[in-house]
Amino acid sequence: MNSGDEDMAPSQRTVVLRELKRSSGLNVKELAARLDMSYMGVKQHCLNLEKLGCLASRNHHCGSGRPHLVYRLSRRGQQLFIRQDNGLLISVLKQAGILFGANAAAKLLYLSFQEKAARYSANIPATGTLARRMERLASLRDAEGCMATTGGENCIVEYHCPWQDLYEAFPEAPAMEEALFSKVLGEPVVRRVVDSGDHYEIRFEAQRAAKAR
Repeated sequence: MNSGDEDMAPSQRTVVLRELKRSSGLNVKELAARLDMSYMGVKQHCLNLEKLGCLASRNHHCGSGRPHLVYRLSRRGQQLFIRQDNGLLISVLKQAGILFGANAAAKLLYLSFQEKAARYSANIPATGTLARRMERLASLRDAEGCMATTGGENCIVEYHCPWQDLYEAFPEAPAMEEALFSKVLGEPVVRRVVDSGDHYEIRFEAQRAAKAR
C-alpha cells in the first residue's frame, strides 16, 4: 500500500482495501464476516473510501430479493497498491541485449524463471493431488506479494503482480511464467489476465484438470 497518501494512513480502512483487492467485489455483510468487524463499522469505511474515490459500488441482483450493494476497488484504489520497483533489473536486461545480442535478455529471463521453478518445486511435495500442490504454490506466491489464492480445484488466482513493469518491458515474460506454473504443477497451465480498471486478477488454470471435470 502507498503510505504517502495522508487519507490512507494504516488503519481498518487499509484492511478493507486489502480484502477487496483480493476479491471481485463484496457487499458489506461479506466484508464484515471476512474481517470480523461490525457491519456498521465496515459500512462507514466503505462509504468514506468511496467518497475518496478509492471504491466503486454497484447493485448486484441475486434471485428475487432486494439487490445487494457490492463494493470493489476503483482504478485509483488499485493504484494504491505498490508494485515492486524493477527499474534496475529492466535496465540491466536491456544493456545485456545491447552488449550480447537481441536474445540475451530473453535467455537471462528464462534462466531466472527456471531457477524460480526449481525453488518452488523444492517446496512442493511431488506426491499428492493437484489441488494440494496448487494450494502450496499459491501460498508461496502469496508470500512474494502476489495476493494469491486457489480459485477452485484447478485454478490459482493472483490479485496483484509485483513485476508488472518488468512484464510490460519484456512481453515474453508472461509466457515464461505460464511455463513455470506448468512445470511446477506437472499439468498444462494457461495464464489469463483480467483487467477492467476497477478489477485486476491473473488466473492460472490447469487445463487437463478442467477438461476432466
